[in-house]
Amino acid sequence: MLVEALAGNVTQKVPFDSPSKGGFKPASFGFVAAGVRTRVTLYSSYYHTKVSDGVSLCGPVVDQVKVQPLKA
Repeated sequence: MLVEALAGNVTQKVPFDSPSKGGFKPASFGFVAAGVRTRVTLYSSYYHTKVSDGVSLCGPVVDQVKVQPLKA
């Protein structure tokens, strides 16, 4: 599984191998805002469906996202 983060002109890919027992992997990256507004995108790649029902999505979940300014 893979979570991709995009902001400004920076892209970071964070792979995660699940042991099927849950878990987490913290990650962070820095970027410079391109203007007054800069889009931050978090994208979950390589999700799949459960074998048992073929409808429920399984894959990485992103939570506890923080965007903080640099200290001057």
